[in-house]
Amino acid sequence: MAKEEKTEGEEKKKEGELGDAPPVKNNKKRLMMLAIIGAGIIVILGGGFIGWKFFLHKGADEGTAGAAAEHTAKDIPAHIVSMDPFVVNLADTSEITYLKITINLEVESEIMTEELKTKTPQIRDAVLMLLTSKTADDVKDTGGKLALQDEMVSRINNHLHTGKVKAVYFTEFVMQ
Repeated sequence: MAKEEKTEGEEKKKEGELGDAPPVKNNKKRLMMLAIIGAGIIVILGGGFIGWKFFLHKGADEGTAGAAAEHTAKDIPAHIVSMDPFVVNLADTSEITYLKITINLEVESEIMTEELKTKTPQIRDAVLMLLTSKTADDVKDTGGKLALQDEMVSRINNHLHTGKVKAVYFTEFVMQ
């Protein structure tokens, strides 16, 4: 009987150590943790969808409207006037640096092409004076080239009366 009691006692100990009660608590904790994580994921996804719907989706609609207006503006054919190449010495004092550029001018209307033809000497002079005042460092990077284009537009427009040059495009840009 003593052996039976020990075996029953040992069995009870084993059941206590490996018993069903503690794993049930672990399973409940795991289930509760999964429920909380699942609810958090649902809240995050719902908030993301609402944010997209109200903020980004509206911006896309406005962007589409802006693109449509821009597209209609692009449907109007641009009037491009080509200029002869310019070859100049840059204003570098340490060494002689040559710049050869060819530009095209985008103008507002076809009427402008006639005025540009009559004002070609003044326009070429303005561009040549601008180019010879620049150094190689001024125009070697993209920012310098963009600034040069803006300055060209400004100087050319000073000589025009019937309209304006919208943009200057470089079709050739060689520095040596």
